[in-house]
Amino acid sequence: MSQWEKAKAFLKKAEGFGSVLGLTTIQGLLERLGNPQDKLKIIHVAGTNGKGSTCAYLQKVLSKAGYRVGMYTSPAVFSFQERFSVNGEYISMEEYYVYVTEIQEVCENVAGDEELFPTIFEIETVVAFLYFLDKGCDPVIMEVGMGGATDATNVISGSLCSVFASIGRDHMQFLGDSLANIAKVKAGIIKTDGTAISIWQESSVAGALASEAKEKGATIHFARKEAVLLEGEHPFVISYKEFSHIEIGMEGRYQIDNCVLALETLLYLKHAGYHISKEAVREGIKKTKWPGRMEKISLVPTIYIDGAHNVPAAKRLKETLENDFTNKTITFIIGVLADKEHKEMLSLVLPFATDVIAVTPDNARAMPERELVDEIRSLGYPVYESRSFYDAVDNAVKRDNDMILAFGSLSYLGDLKESVLQWKKEHENV
Repeated sequence: MSQWEKAKAFLKKAEGFGSVLGLTTIQGLLERLGNPQDKLKIIHVAGTNGKGSTCAYLQKVLSKAGYRVGMYTSPAVFSFQERFSVNGEYISMEEYYVYVTEIQEVCENVAGDEELFPTIFEIETVVAFLYFLDKGCDPVIMEVGMGGATDATNVISGSLCSVFASIGRDHMQFLGDSLANIAKVKAGIIKTDGTAISIWQESSVAGALASEAKEKGATIHFARKEAVLLEGEHPFVISYKEFSHIEIGMEGRYQIDNCVLALETLLYLKHAGYHISKEAVREGIKKTKWPGRMEKISLVPTIYIDGAHNVPAAKRLKETLENDFTNKTITFIIGVLADKEHKEMLSLVLPFATDVIAVTPDNARAMPERELVDEIRSLGYPVYESRSFYDAVDNAVKRDNDMILAFGSLSYLGDLKESVLQWKKEHENV
């Protein structure tokens, strides 16, 4: 068995452990690797929706400012390597397997009766620490996987700052059934005597974050909604505090919030000694792209994909459709995971659909298409069934509406995009 085959077998075994919250295993692993996480300057980003976009804005601006910026995000949408990037350049699979092999050797050479069996997310998080240290990254932007306090990324003992995107209801089986409880778990990334930065939040969430910060002697800054001046739409142009005429390169009204959170974080980083010009901010925000978030993947036919996969995200998608796609006829392609609040999600967005097509994401947690069809019909909306993603795209184009929008779960957007490319290739002369 080759070195890479052994590494793949090691990863396959780790996948069987599923999601295990807690830091004991990853702490033991990192200690044996010299605690690389303690040698990095980390911007730690938590939240329910908007984390990835906020990370992307920060990486683009800081790289434009001349810094070597590592970024670790999850989940991947189109390419596994997109989870690990330095100034937008992804890790190679050869590099990835080198680090996995190093981790595997540590796990297989634990002395005595001690056991060290990391989960796949713990392995990937350790890969990120090792990779960014070797690449000389300063700073490193790390997105929390789930929750905060016991997430594997929270193994870091300190951070440049803890950043909070919008917090809402999701993963309640792990994080709690109230917004306050969910926020308290996510607030666990705040460090003693550290600094936290948050977008404006619902009152119970803001209270939980502020309480945790006070308990740890940390300072928390909330972005000010009233300080945002919307100067233009299509594209959005905003001014916020000292930043004026900032053009947002991504679509989706929710990107205004994510951009503001990035700007608030950049204000703190400037205070902390990072040199970030207004030109770097303006150019970076304009050129930021983040796959799968109200992303236009085809002009003719007009097709968007969006990662709205929970109730808070569905509310923001509804806001975008209301304000930015007024009077458009839209064909929805929808695929959801069974453990989400899909009925409430559907109730929010289905009124904007002209036609609906159901699909089954390639995910063990997926809601079967047949069940999704029944649920949509129970809400009083007609829906088409699809035999495959390609069939869904072909059927959607035949509806001949102004645009097609696919959403519901990030896990199928990569497959859907491939099907769109295949369809366009086969119909390019039609």
